[in-house]
Amino acid sequence: MSASDPATGFAETASTLSALIDDAIAEGAIDRLDDEALGQALAAAVRLYVAKAETGARLMPFGRNSAVTATEIAVAAMAMLDAGRMEIFELGLWEQWSNIRPARQTSLSDLQEVPA
Repeated sequence: MSASDPATGFAETASTLSALIDDAIAEGAIDRLDDEALGQALAAAVRLYVAKAETGARLMPFGRNSAVTATEIAVAAMAMLDAGRMEIFELGLWEQWSNIRPARQTSLSDLQEVPA
């Protein structure tokens, strides 16, 4: 693969972003990271995740070595629901009506590729 390959660039950018965020949290320097840029990155990641899920991909929401706590998940989920002006009840209804299904495994090691 060449350096201009989008897949390579995406993987490298994701690793760089993850390290930058982890370092900022560890150093107590999160106030130096721009809130607007954070929202932009989160929105782009959500759009990509959904675009892939709509193709039938069974994706885990977090990558290997991505420790995310239940509290972090709840805070982010509530913020996204609020931004979309959705209530938890509506989310439950949407799940029942939708044919898009996220992976239900509890870890990446539980996820098995589905034959094509």
